[in-house]
Amino acid sequence: MPQDATGPGAAARSAPVGAIGIGAQKCASSWIHSVAGSHPEIGVSDPKELDFFSYYFDRGYRWYESHFGRDDARSLRFENSPSYFHDPRAPGRARAYNPDLKIVLLLRDPVRRAFSNHLHEIIKGHVDPVPFEDGLANNPAYIEQGLYATHLARWRDAFDPDLILVLFAEEIAADPRAAARTLFGFLSVDENFDSAILHERRNESDRARLPALRSGLRAGGDWMRRHSLEPMLARIKATPPVARILRANSIEMRDEIPPMRPETADRLHGIFADEMTRLRAMLGRDRLPWETGQGG
Repeated sequence: MPQDATGPGAAARSAPVGAIGIGAQKCASSWIHSVAGSHPEIGVSDPKELDFFSYYFDRGYRWYESHFGRDDARSLRFENSPSYFHDPRAPGRARAYNPDLKIVLLLRDPVRRAFSNHLHEIIKGHVDPVPFEDGLANNPAYIEQGLYATHLARWRDAFDPDLILVLFAEEIAADPRAAARTLFGFLSVDENFDSAILHERRNESDRARLPALRSGLRAGGDWMRRHSLEPMLARIKATPPVARILRANSIEMRDEIPPMRPETADRLHGIFADEMTRLRAMLGRDRLPWETGQGG
């Protein structure tokens, strides 16, 4: 088992990770990682999703912390793995690592999340490009990951609610600058930093016509972000030649996969109803963003 963060040998390790994003999957987690990584006071992991507290806990704390730059003078280390939210082992493991860890949770309409999850699995090559109903029958995780109150309760049992920030993809889409300020304030960094990411349009439901081209471009972009060159990267992506290449290499998955059937959506709303009632009570909200017609 990994050593406790405050136990013997801890002094030989680098500074602990101070904040993690825990999901949920397909709820703007890539946006949060990019925005956090663009901030001069935040150092993010490489790669983005380490899945340490879920799948790779047996590799130990030093393995986990080795994915952050040792010479990074930035004040806060941030890592984002959507697998943490629904893994029942993750909250206790995270608390044992750092009881003062700040937790960032992203949520969205669970029915739309399930459909986006299906598109994601197709893009990754995990399932064939079949209609959502076929994917739902095959993959119970589409529903399991939307049991928001059940999963959040475990994190609240492990961490004080003041250490958990809940953001909604619908509110991020409506006002990304306000969402970024909220995130930065919660992480105790300069909340007035104007990230170049906030000026980009992002598409999380497309696949690459040429995957190798996208992988190469993303590798270059990740290198620039790690070297605090986010503003230059944004300018490069906005130039007409690069913008044309990015558009030409993008295939919108929603044009290839038929929309969810209305009766399927109704059934899923029924499945999630009790969870959403509990979630409203936990967060002290009369309504959730997707219940107000805000979109998402």
